[in-house]
Amino acid sequence: MPLDTEAIVAIQQLYAAYCHTLDDGDGDAFSACFTSDGILGGAGGTIVGSEGLAEFATKLLASGRNLRHVASGIHVTGDGDEAEGRAYLLAYSGGKTVELLASGRYRDRLRRVDGTWRFVERVFIPDV
Repeated sequence: MPLDTEAIVAIQQLYAAYCHTLDDGDGDAFSACFTSDGILGGAGGTIVGSEGLAEFATKLLASGRNLRHVASGIHVTGDGDEAEGRAYLLAYSGGKTVELLASGRYRDRLRRVDGTWRFVERVFIPDV
């Protein structure tokens, strides 16, 4: 059965929660966006599991940069409790002077676990 409107909205909320919890440095909430064995990969390496994901978010906040991640063009397809997603990303450091830090695309695998959508694997592909 294709994803219904409720599932699509829940997944879009997950994309937003990912950005907000990462920018807030809320490690526990950020890692909760993923399955317990979730994977975040990209040009900077690969992080696996709740503990590593939480530490990643916490360290980003500790960097002292006013980070903002903006996901757009979110597109999801799926069936039942499994989905694939795509989105664009702009990451910047805000303040009086704005600095673009990264742009690129996410390619995602998602799963509904106990009624809640989570990322199973999220891969960031930077623009060149």
